[in-house]
Amino acid sequence: MSSPSPAEVENLVVLFVGFAFATFVYGLTFFQTYIYFSRYSNDHTWTKLLVGALFVLDTTSNCLVSDRLYHYMVKMFDVATEVLYATPAFCIQYLLSVILTMIAQLFFASRLYTVCGGPTSITSKSVSTAVLFCAFIAFVFGLTSVGQFFQQRQLSTFASPSMAIIAGISQCFAAVANIIILIAMCWSLRPARYPDMLQPQGVFENLAVLFVCRGLGLVIIQLMYLGTFVASPGKPYWIAVQMVAPRVYTNTVLGLLNTREVKHGVGLNEEETLSDRQDSQNNSFPGQLRFRDIKTTQQSLSFSPQGESSRGSEIEEACKSYADNQNLESISSHCSEQNAYDKASLS
Repeated sequence: MSSPSPAEVENLVVLFVGFAFATFVYGLTFFQTYIYFSRYSNDHTWTKLLVGALFVLDTTSNCLVSDRLYHYMVKMFDVATEVLYATPAFCIQYLLSVILTMIAQLFFASRLYTVCGGPTSITSKSVSTAVLFCAFIAFVFGLTSVGQFFQQRQLSTFASPSMAIIAGISQCFAAVANIIILIAMCWSLRPARYPDMLQPQGVFENLAVLFVCRGLGLVIIQLMYLGTFVASPGKPYWIAVQMVAPRVYTNTVLGLLNTREVKHGVGLNEEETLSDRQDSQNNSFPGQLRFRDIKTTQQSLSFSPQGESSRGSEIEEACKSYADNQNLESISSHCSEQNAYDKASLS
């Protein structure tokens, strides 16, 4: 048996690396879905349907990625794979990645519509419309790429100008939508606009909020996808990123939902009122308990001189009333004993 060619080794290595990372990130999808349904039991119906749809689509996509690896590394073990062909499972998985990208961007568009000012704000309408427009263009051109996938079936044809332009436009508009999401989320959810909002503490929490709740992870994975494709559309490098990208989109949405605090089984967004969040601390998990303001706690525990004197007078009055009650009880018991003695002497 002849040794594999460099092109064949390159293709198989890219497929295996993409499968390994995609499977690892899918484990986070499974874990986060379990956390959501166990913690937010009374959450809104539409949010539950969103999480369920993301889990089903991401699970199906990951199964198709596994089928792709099985096809090239097991079924075609004795066949040279210097040129990769798109199997039906590959085409369907590519379609699911386009759908998952669209769902995640629609979710963030709805978040921006809320945090940027609501239905009465022109900024809210403008930003949400811009994200929806870019997401729609990316979705339409992504569907066109899927149709070309089903027709051509040869991945090297993406190097052709027509297919490269269509796929590049789809990925470019998706990247623009993610950049708008990142900038708008960071601008809207700043302490100046929401002074009562809980602020992250430490490097880890700040990175988690930036990557998940603000959408930096979406920007990074989409720019990696766009960069690898534009740099070499005829090479398989972008395929590995394409395997991982849908799971990053899914876990970003699930992570944002799972970082909310809980109140009676309903998730509270980070821009919710302070009173609602303080009430929710009694209903949240131990890991969710946080102190809003240490100074307020210290002020509530401190005693002023006037308060101490008033409390001292109250204690003295209570002691006096207690002593009076004791004296009354002793007098009444003495009188009852004297009456009993008189009755006995008369008898």
